[in-house]
Amino acid sequence: MEISKPENSSGKVLKKSLNKKGILSKEKLLQSAKVLFAEKGFGGVSVREIAARAGVNSALVGYYFGGKQALFNEVYRFYAQPLARERMKMLSALTAKKQKPSVEDVMKAWLLPWLKATGDPQENILHLHFTANLSFERWKLNKKAAKFTQRTHAAFIEVLHRCLPHVSSDTLIWRLHFIMGAIVFGIRDPESLKAFSKGRCDPVDLEKTLRQILPFAVKGIRSPEPK
Repeated sequence: MEISKPENSSGKVLKKSLNKKGILSKEKLLQSAKVLFAEKGFGGVSVREIAARAGVNSALVGYYFGGKQALFNEVYRFYAQPLARERMKMLSALTAKKQKPSVEDVMKAWLLPWLKATGDPQENILHLHFTANLSFERWKLNKKAAKFTQRTHAAFIEVLHRCLPHVSSDTLIWRLHFIMGAIVFGIRDPESLKAFSKGRCDPVDLEKTLRQILPFAVKGIRSPEPK
């Protein structure tokens, strides 16, 4: 029987170094993709551009992620999974109480995790820009990665319908869509708002954005069913 020679210490160090380098390259690609997809959307970014910004070989996109679409899905999951979990956590806390939650509390549970997705303000802005650009891409780009977000969306619609039985579920879906669209447009194209307000209103200020969008959202959601 052939006995394999034990790996010497220098071999272990080299293997560990290569593994560390690989992890670092993958992380660099993910960070680069986050920034570029946020700035330009899926269609406006090439694999070469992502790799060049990361400072690595473009072949590594295929090696680590399987291609541009898979890398996009990874970035989407990076943002969407924690967001969905936090939304469901807040919604579950509301529905666990004996009294029916207020529409304002439900909408705050929907909006707050999105506007404060991470503890890093710059990361929050990237997240919002990524989501804004995503809304302008074709749905097929993220439909496979979005199943858990659809479940979260359905849970919120169900609770809102319990709070507002006079408003149909379809109408609530329309309204939640419009509310998210208002934020997305404001984040994606803030210059007109900043120009009209002479710089006083800036959606990059997420605290102000939440203070303005929450009462707007609550009033819109609570409106009577259209005839």
